[in-house]
Parts: sequence; structure tokens; C-alpha cells
Amino acid sequence: MKTSIKLLLPVVAVTLSGFASATAPIRVTTEARSVVVKYDAASLDSKAGVKTLHRRLLGAARSVCIGLDSGSMAVRSEYDLCVRDAVRRSVADVANVNLTNYYRYRTLPAVVAAN
Repeated sequence: MKTSIKLLLPVVAVTLSGFASATAPIRVTTEARSVVVKYDAASLDSKAGVKTLHRRLLGAARSVCIGLDSGSMAVRSEYDLCVRDAVRRSVADVANVNLTNYYRYRTLPAVVAAN
């Protein structure tokens, strides 16, 4: 069965009107960047399938969070947090025990149990 998961990253943009001061009005807008990852749920019954989907989710999270990737240590930590959170949420959304165990422990048993 073909399935897909959508990774979302709410991006908050703050715009200052006029000069930055304590009384300047602030307008906050929110946009959501996303990537859809399609996968075959039956593939999660194999080690290779689980590892492949995890790698694809990580790549999608990195592409969604790319605007935060920078040489600045503060911004880099935001990027790392964004990627970790996006992968965590997408693994939870897939709701597959094999993928969840691989995400948590980076290992799979010798035989992957079918769901």
C-alpha cells in the first residue's frame, strides 16, 4: 500500500515597520514549508525498507529546515533542533513500530516483525 507523509515546518517571519524601537509595530506572519515523502507501508517489514524510509525522512527534514542552516552556532543549533523535531514528528506520524524502534535505537532486530 502506497502511503505518504508530509513534513511541516512552521516558519515565523517578523517584520518591523519603521525603525526598530520599543514602540515600533511588529507584524508576525506564519508560513508552513513542507515536503511530501511517499513510501510503501509494506516495505517497513524489512530492515532495508525501514532504513531507507528513515534516510528519506531525514533528507526531507534537512530540506525543509535548510533556511536555518548557517555558520552561526546559534542558528546551527536551531537547524539541528528543527531537523530532529521534523524527523521525530514524521516517524510518529508513520506510526510503525519498526521505524520507531530504528529511530530510537538506530538498530533493528535480526528479524523485523510484520505489523
